Amino acid sequence: MLKTLIAAGVALSLLTGPTWDIEGVPTDEKVTANLAAVNGSGCPAGTVAVVPYPDNTGIILSYSSFFVQRGGDSTVLQGYQNCNLDILMGIPAGFTFAVSRVVYHGYAYVLPGATARLVAKYNFQGQAATTSSYVLNDGKPLDDNWTIIDEFPVAELSWSPCGRDVILTDAFELRVQPYGPSSSLTDVSFVTANKSDHSIRTEINFTWQQCKG
Repeated sequence: MLKTLIAAGVALSLLTGPTWDIEGVPTDEKVTANLAAVNGSGCPAGTVAVVPYPDNTGIILSYSSFFVQRGGDSTVLQGYQNCNLDILMGIPAGFTFAVSRVVYHGYAYVLPGATARLVAKYNFQGQAATTSSYVLNDGKPLDDNWTIIDEFPVAELSWSPCGRDVILTDAFELRVQPYGPSSSLTDVSFVTANKSDHSIRTEINFTWQQCKG
């Protein structure tokens, strides 16, 4: 049913409004994304970047300074990092969008018994936040790049105000909890940048609709 409705929208848009492709993505102008505010221990000035996909289907957030660790001689404060972003989204006229899928990437070295956790929240300004929480290592040791995929059913999507620019707020945090008092300064668990591209990265994917009325 969803694809049928999208196809009908394509036919209508060719006659009366802004254009979109067969998947319902606007095609006559590009989405823009600019950082309006950046706060948090995990994103000092100049260490986070936002880049829109060229096909308007999402944005990429890259964090080059996110690093958390516990164990050894590290402190409790070193086991927690956060970053709160206000992203000014420039939206093509005649469209509204929702966050439908979020993919998180990074690297973790977690010893047996220790726990690494990711918590993320995002919302449009003035709307309630959607919160996701994951244990990266699922109680097991981990020494690898990791990927978390968060997808949302259509019925649970929160839509941006129709036909105008909007602030998308993204709040992201990582925590590491040690397995107990360390016997050695080398008994350290940590979460840091992905080995392949040297950043913790979040991909935020969009679903689009034409404005009604």
